[in-house]
Amino acid sequence: MDGQYPPVVLLVLILLAAAGHAQQSASGGSLPGDPFGSGFGGDPFADEPAFRSGPDEGTDKKIPETLSRRQTGFDLRGYLESRNKIRTGAGRTLISTRQRLWLESDGDLFSDRQVENTLQARFFTSGALDVDPAAADLSDDHDTVRVHAQEVFVTLDTNNLDVVLGRKMLRWGTGDGINPLDLINPIDHRDPIASGRADTRVPVVLGQAILRLPTFGSLQEATLEGVVIPLAQVNELNAAGSAWEGRALRELREAEAQGRLLLGSQQEPDELVDDAEFGLRLAVTFSGWDLALIGFYGHIDSPVFARDRVVVSGGDELSRLTPTHPSFHAFGINFAKGLDRSTIRGELSVKPDLPVMLSDPGAMPGYARRSVIEGVMGVDRTFGTNLYTNFQYFFTYIEDAGDLVNERHDHGMTYEVHDLFLRDDLKAGVRGVISFSDKSWTFEPYAELSLGDDWLLATSLLVFEGPEDSRFGQFTANDMLNVRLRYSF
Repeated sequence: MDGQYPPVVLLVLILLAAAGHAQQSASGGSLPGDPFGSGFGGDPFADEPAFRSGPDEGTDKKIPETLSRRQTGFDLRGYLESRNKIRTGAGRTLISTRQRLWLESDGDLFSDRQVENTLQARFFTSGALDVDPAAADLSDDHDTVRVHAQEVFVTLDTNNLDVVLGRKMLRWGTGDGINPLDLINPIDHRDPIASGRADTRVPVVLGQAILRLPTFGSLQEATLEGVVIPLAQVNELNAAGSAWEGRALRELREAEAQGRLLLGSQQEPDELVDDAEFGLRLAVTFSGWDLALIGFYGHIDSPVFARDRVVVSGGDELSRLTPTHPSFHAFGINFAKGLDRSTIRGELSVKPDLPVMLSDPGAMPGYARRSVIEGVMGVDRTFGTNLYTNFQYFFTYIEDAGDLVNERHDHGMTYEVHDLFLRDDLKAGVRGVISFSDKSWTFEPYAELSLGDDWLLATSLLVFEGPEDSRFGQFTANDMLNVRLRYSF
């Protein structure tokens, strides 16, 4: 595989884009929808004054003068990127040679005159053309060429109510890296680990409404947010041979190949409305504290394996394991508080009926419901001018876990430390996750160099360590060098 797939497509696209850029200046800052940007998963209109979650304290919400003069139309921007992941162990095999053209656009749907009225409407859309022959060679859950939409939604904004309709990323929770209440978007099985402490997620079709509530006294903002997902989306299982096929799944497939059991097809939610998901969030800001109460009903993203017995040829009986996604409830609270150059944040969730796997291989249906408590507590701080530190402690507690595959207690920590150099053009640091329970961890030194306003060169070395049956130790063969070159336009 070495040298077999040079990124010729990307080089041609970069040359074409660079020629066109001579006539059009590049847009600065991170791109909404950019999976490597800090704002990925947020509302691309969050910085627009007219689309903030609430009005300024003590004033009526007004349309900014700059917005009322804005011409009807749309902005088009994007990037070209070569991202290459190379295993550093024996063989130096390529996990991914993804060459990407990313485009996104947003704009007003009303004319200049209509924008001056109380109702405003905007759209946002993003998508990509990906070419990844290396990942496609490993398993059949990757296509060599893939054209896909990412987010496509419309935002309707009035004085007291915002409505969003379409396909969207929506993150709830305040934790960095681990969010017990981030339950809306499933994980992208093609690329589940973007770094040592963050995963990538895929957007879902949803309807979202945000109602601004009255404020008084020290209450600065208050909103009530509701979300409806008409058809639940869940994590897809990685195909055999995938770089991210977990150890347990690989062993099940090996047992099926040896005729010791049957592995059924993944049973994903497929009934419109009947398999809908719902979320409700009450968020307030007072005296510098951000506080939110969250309730959610939906289907678990990672499957559990239901068991039954089937008769095969010859009259023998075999156990059949079927990946399935039962429904569950979740309730929780999160908070954040800024303190000078620091932020403290926390999150606590209770899932009273979460489906978890039973350890007895003969037990039916193979999983049981238990009360699960999950939490995260952390602090980030900037020292001096640019030295940034972030540490988050997380834990999980499962009631009555004696007959479960899972441990009763699970806890660990995420971390990140970085600084800026070379007139702030170079960001360098380390990040990762430590699981105290199963003695596994990740460690990722990284660097990102900005070359002018348009080019970014980034590299990192991601290392997995731990016992072979642990959370991160199962991926020790995936220790990798990650190199990215991006041109934004």
